[in-house]
Amino acid sequence: MRSGILYLSSLIGAIILIAASQLIAADTGAGVVLPADRLSIEQPRYSGQWKGNDLTVEYSYSRDRGIMDLSGRIRFSYSLIMGYSSLREFRLGAIILDENGRVLEEIGLATNRDSLDPIPFSRRIDLPPKAVSMAFSYQGRAVDVGRGKTSFWFYPIH
Repeated sequence: MRSGILYLSSLIGAIILIAASQLIAADTGAGVVLPADRLSIEQPRYSGQWKGNDLTVEYSYSRDRGIMDLSGRIRFSYSLIMGYSSLREFRLGAIILDENGRVLEEIGLATNRDSLDPIPFSRRIDLPPKAVSMAFSYQGRAVDVGRGKTSFWFYPIH
């Protein structure tokens, strides 16, 4: 009888521990973007420019009733354009954030192109109810026959 109670209490303790660890993992999995990397999306319309180390994103959005139309152009840095001949596996993303910079959603905006020419993008986004800002993320590789290749990226989630 005593071993049955000990087994049952151990089983209940293990279930509570597993449930608690899943709640903690779910809470910390969201990630946060620092204030310096956040771009407000609270105005009904806005046009601006965001500069990363490897590229500049010229963007504009219009927002109405939880839907945002986001469009723009990606321009690569002088060092990439002058040093490499083509682009591989490139991706630009938008990270939608709440008032504390917590990640609500990540959305792809542009992918794979062969040249380092400016890349246009346009996307209609259903915004989560608590969305007040966004951030850009990117990753890619540039290649040149004589020079080799380089990888570049920016991922602001901590």
